[in-house]
Amino acid sequence: MTQTVVKNKPRTPKRKNPDRLLTASVLFLLAFSLVMISSASMSSHDSIVKDVILTAGKQFVYVIAGIVLYYYMIYHFDFKKVTKYITMVLGALLLALLSCRLFNPVGGAYAWIRIPVINITIQPSEFCKAAIIMTVAVFTCDIRTKKAVKAWDLVRIPVVTTLVYVGIIILLQHDFGSGFALIGIASICLLIPDNKLYKRWQIGIVVIVAVIFVSTIILMRPGVKNYLNSEAFALFLQNHSLINKIWSKFGYQMYRFISAGDPLWDRFGYSQELLNSLLGIARGNIFGVGLGNSIQKYGYLASADADYIFAVIVEELGLIGIAFVFIPYFIIMFKLLRTALVAKLEREKVLLIGTFSYVFIHMFLNIGGISALIPLTGVPLILLSRGGASLLTVMFLLGCCQNILCKYKEKAR
Repeated sequence: MTQTVVKNKPRTPKRKNPDRLLTASVLFLLAFSLVMISSASMSSHDSIVKDVILTAGKQFVYVIAGIVLYYYMIYHFDFKKVTKYITMVLGALLLALLSCRLFNPVGGAYAWIRIPVINITIQPSEFCKAAIIMTVAVFTCDIRTKKAVKAWDLVRIPVVTTLVYVGIIILLQHDFGSGFALIGIASICLLIPDNKLYKRWQIGIVVIVAVIFVSTIILMRPGVKNYLNSEAFALFLQNHSLINKIWSKFGYQMYRFISAGDPLWDRFGYSQELLNSLLGIARGNIFGVGLGNSIQKYGYLASADADYIFAVIVEELGLIGIAFVFIPYFIIMFKLLRTALVAKLEREKVLLIGTFSYVFIHMFLNIGGISALIPLTGVPLILLSRGGASLLTVMFLLGCCQNILCKYKEKAR
């Protein structure tokens, strides 16, 4: 008798089933951003058509690239690949951050690399935020060793990398907002791993965050403003040359605290744009003044389609515009947090909560800044502001998170 050899057919990989509500929320924000960026880019009556076509066209290219990256990461993200290439990526980003000094500043910040041939700019600090999330996930998570090791041996690479990146971003690039956001994201990620060796570090992070919160409240009080405008402070700077030099470079950051505490202070100087932003928000009322009818975008806001786009949204669409922003945001953040609660691996939790913190911190800093709840930082409103680096970064992270969501949705069946 002849035996028939039956060959085992190769298993076909299970089809990914991304969370539809999360994807719908992301795509809605992207479509809404194209509409509002087009409206906010109407900077002058003489060049409305040209400005809208150029700005919206470039942003449309970023949106398409972001969507492609989003779906690619859903099907191809793998922590093994991240572990293999993370060191090389960190080195490349370090060089990219340093190379920003070779280009002319924008608004006093050396935060962008310009590619003149295709007329685009790249902000490496946005990519650094995703890299730090991955670094914490790779080097500090899911480590269960019985050997006597020090906590510093486990957190050294994430901590040193974060401090180096933040030092370059704040001191060399003069971009305090991005540096502050990076610290916040890294701090939240470092609180996730459950290892006794990390406890002191995690307690220290909580203490530092509390100190920053209290210091912000104190610096926004009227007494600080009165002292900085007094003759006593001017005389102090004259008698201390080193402090005077430092103040001349970084003192403008302090004026942001003063402006947040009193938007009417120096209303034709440091507080001018913040006051214009508040006026636009106040004009919005319930239904807004109508799409395209914002006044503040015509020269009263320096970055109406970027840092101040939320003010334009509220002015033109009122409370409806606020709902268009907050409802999709809350859906995205809720999905990320809910999955983080059921995730089995710490690195998955870090990726999910790190992405949540990336979205939340930028939303809080941007909207809080332009509404005078906190000092202005100049960070973009994720998925809504004009720009490619922040959009590609968040789409990359959300695609990775969707990959994890798919995994747990399959197990739940």
